[in-house]
Amino acid sequence: MDEDERREWRKQIWDVIDKYPDVEEELDPEEKRKKMERLLAEYPLVVEEEDPDWPEDADGRGFGLDQFFNKISIKNVKKDDDDDDDYDSDKEIVWQDDDYIRPIKDITSAEWEETVFKDISPLIILVHNRYKRPKENEQCRDELERAVNIIWNCRLPSPRCVAIDAVVDCDLVSALKVTIFPELIFTKAGKIFYREKATRPADELSKMMAFFYYGAAKPPFFKDIENIDETIPSSTVS
Repeated sequence: MDEDERREWRKQIWDVIDKYPDVEEELDPEEKRKKMERLLAEYPLVVEEEDPDWPEDADGRGFGLDQFFNKISIKNVKKDDDDDDDYDSDKEIVWQDDDYIRPIKDITSAEWEETVFKDISPLIILVHNRYKRPKENEQCRDELERAVNIIWNCRLPSPRCVAIDAVVDCDLVSALKVTIFPELIFTKAGKIFYREKATRPADELSKMMAFFYYGAAKPPFFKDIENIDETIPSSTVS
């Protein structure tokens, strides 16, 4: 339904209201039942199968789900039979649309220039490789996501976080001089100032973010920080 149709519907509703300004509620149950039966007879709720006005993309409901979501993805979560006592239907299916804010965004070399050079706000780059130390790569990503959520729970905007697949974007990873996976690259104002090759827990990563980007105290586990000043490389997109 477009805006013109909505306006027309509103106009018709107000026209009916204006014609009968003093309508009283029917309190008698028997009269109320008769009026309801008459309404159902005059305005059936079931649409005939061959109704020419039935929308083709109605998903069998009279409306399409794309009226309410941009793009829908559904994730089924497996539930053990022993978990019936703690069953929570909200955890069984996860609905997400295109506007869902993800802690880490996966990008390719085609998106590199726009991501890095059109926005010079703090950026953390996760370079991962699914075939080299896969367990450590997955753990590093999980801990980074948790660290971002820690920052969010403190009501602070987290640094932007992106992930690059070394298997897909070999040239970009080479330009970033990453040879050991996973690696976290901390950047600010178009410069690389710190590289983290160890897989740290979320609590430590969140303290590093606070130290680097929010002026917090230096974390006690940071004994010697190698200060580097590298220009973020450009990626040649064919």
